[in-house]
Amino acid sequence: MTIEDRLRGDPEPVSPERVMRYWLGQEVEDEDGAPNPDAIGTEPALREELFERKPIAEHVFTPEPADWYLADLSEDALRDLRVVVGEPEQGWRALTDDDRIESIAERIHETDDVDALGSETGKDLREVVELADAIDREGPQGRLVVVEEGDDPAYVADGNHRAVAHVLHLLRGGEFEGQEAYLGVRE
Repeated sequence: MTIEDRLRGDPEPVSPERVMRYWLGQEVEDEDGAPNPDAIGTEPALREELFERKPIAEHVFTPEPADWYLADLSEDALRDLRVVVGEPEQGWRALTDDDRIESIAERIHETDDVDALGSETGKDLREVVELADAIDREGPQGRLVVVEEGDDPAYVADGNHRAVAHVLHLLRGGEFEGQEAYLGVRE
């Protein structure tokens, strides 16, 4: 079963440029003097700005193109997402044996010391807890950038903190109100 089988409603086709503008906007929103993604006139310039800030974006947008959609993930699809690709047992993968967003949220939910757990991996897990608290009050914040490549499970290219926070919110007994994502599907 692919992630496309677990969407709520029909996904809306979008351009890769729209996804890049959104992603770059997420990266520069609190950065003084950062470029306005909407003011960058060409796709090559947009790619350059994004790739410089987020090297994983180059893997997402090259070498093979993906079909991009704005989609509303189901709760099952959100829980089953994998963390961003990378070296085994580094970063997010150090918190899970199966690379699943839900496994990381469970570790955070079960720990007595979020800061100590975060120091093991270099990830700001306090931010995840604060984002989950915000979801309790305001609902999900922002879209995820998710990629599905062939038969491999879909992974979060951008928004790992938000995805883990959303599942943590659910583990605390919160209600699922949907989660929008830009979904790139590569055969």
